[in-house]
Amino acid sequence: MFTCWSAVSDNFRKMKIISLVLMLGVHLPLVTAIFTVTAPRLSYTASYGNNITVECRFPVESNFNSNQIKLYWHHILSDGSSQLVYKLFNGKPALQDQSQEYSERVFMLLDELRSGRAVLEISRVRVSDAGTYRCVIDLNGVDYKETALEVTASYGEIKTIKTKERKETELICQSMGYPLAEVVWYYANGSDINETANTTHFTGTNGLYNIRSVLRIKEETNDNYLCMFWIKEFKMNTSAILQNKEMEETEEKIDELLSTNRSYLIAAIAIPVTVLLGVIIIVSILLKSGRYRQVVMDPMIAPAEMECEPP
Repeated sequence: MFTCWSAVSDNFRKMKIISLVLMLGVHLPLVTAIFTVTAPRLSYTASYGNNITVECRFPVESNFNSNQIKLYWHHILSDGSSQLVYKLFNGKPALQDQSQEYSERVFMLLDELRSGRAVLEISRVRVSDAGTYRCVIDLNGVDYKETALEVTASYGEIKTIKTKERKETELICQSMGYPLAEVVWYYANGSDINETANTTHFTGTNGLYNIRSVLRIKEETNDNYLCMFWIKEFKMNTSAILQNKEMEETEEKIDELLSTNRSYLIAAIAIPVTVLLGVIIIVSILLKSGRYRQVVMDPMIAPAEMECEPP
């Protein structure tokens, strides 16, 4: 009885395994045929004002027809809402619902579709372009993937100003960029300074941060200083040197040179004028002296002339 029951149990397990294998065999083609969208990169970094391409990928078969694909690129905003960046409907651009933010600024590389690449090109990148992009594809199934876009704008042009106020000197560094940078001051040799700078910023209409940092130092200080704009997220920095001592020495040399040249110029003009006036005076004296001598030496000239006059 026990042996019979054991045999029945073994046969049941074998039939169960066979049934499971058959079920997997039936559904395996369906599993491998699932339509999947992938993202080759999780994030991209674009420079402000430049162009950038982001993409997602999808499987294509030998009989792929681009007229069958429906594709959507959405920009997911920080509040969870989305904007339509680009849309393909049956393989053709359908931009009537496109956000004005991207009008004539984004394009799809349609030739790449046959390679299973949905490539979106964004031109003249703006700060507002930063965020998450969702690629949705409808082709023998529907799937999507997301990728992030980060935007940077280097604080490359640093304007430096130096002003003197009584017993203090103000050193000012000002620049624009993105994202918000930290301004750090050092001595030009790289050592730390004890003074604390006053740094302020505001956001312009283009989304860039306009940062102004002011460092006040004692008037008798002759060191040179360095201001550095540091973007921590991207480990990027730009810097400028404000020459304090050398600037003062240069100003003194320029003033001295101008003073010397001014003296030379005055001398160059005054000497010839003085000489010319002297010559004129001497000639005038000689002329007058010659006439007087002529009158004294020939006193009969005047009476003779008078005698010749008619009555």
